[in-house]
Amino acid sequence: DVAIKLGGVDPVEEPIPIKPAAHYSMGGIHANIRTETPASGLYAAGECACLNVHGANRLGTNSTSDCLAFGSVAGEEAVKHALSNNFRELPRDKILAEEKRVFDEVLGSEGNERVPIIRNQMKRIMSKSVWVFRRGDELRSALKEIRHLKERFKNVKIEDESRPFNTGLVAALQLDFTLDLAEVTIISALARTESRGAHSRLDYPKRDDENWLKHTLAYYTKDGPRLEHIPVTITRWSPSVRAY
Repeated sequence: DVAIKLGGVDPVEEPIPIKPAAHYSMGGIHANIRTETPASGLYAAGECACLNVHGANRLGTNSTSDCLAFGSVAGEEAVKHALSNNFRELPRDKILAEEKRVFDEVLGSEGNERVPIIRNQMKRIMSKSVWVFRRGDELRSALKEIRHLKERFKNVKIEDESRPFNTGLVAALQLDFTLDLAEVTIISALARTESRGAHSRLDYPKRDDENWLKHTLAYYTKDGPRLEHIPVTITRWSPSVRAY
């Protein structure tokens, strides 16, 4: 019934068309088994976190147990931290600088670009060139296009100029952050010259444990993402050739 109503396809008579979709992120904020991140007092769990429990290819339904188990852990650890630490005041100058960026530069922009247009173009670029099967030349082209969109975003115009409950501003800020994540994803995919789990490079079809059995960490800098790598901790089962 759903196939007929939404797809115009009767599954009794013909196959239901399917295609890959990006429905889960296996990367995220670097965190340990206690959900602690490198930033003291900040905890991450669920899909936003990279706790290294899924490897390079999450098994079906494991995300639910991940959220339940580590959501509980994160809450417990955060309570312990809050009860045993005095929190420092946030630097006032940094708060004011971020307020200026959000309200003066983003909300106050008089440019002629629109958030939905840039967002749709970003989605098209990522779906076309950074999807299931990747190639170096397509990734480099996508990186150039995403960086061009980041420049265009500086001229974005938000029609609603009010501050409270401004969903247009929220959408713009989400797009700003998502463009950063798109850039990080492409740069990381370009650097990893192998195929592993959900990362499949047509120009590097084999897994390379000698050079790439490690995690990719990305750090923000004013000049763009900076990549570092840390080794994968092997406790019981070493990687082997997938021959099934």
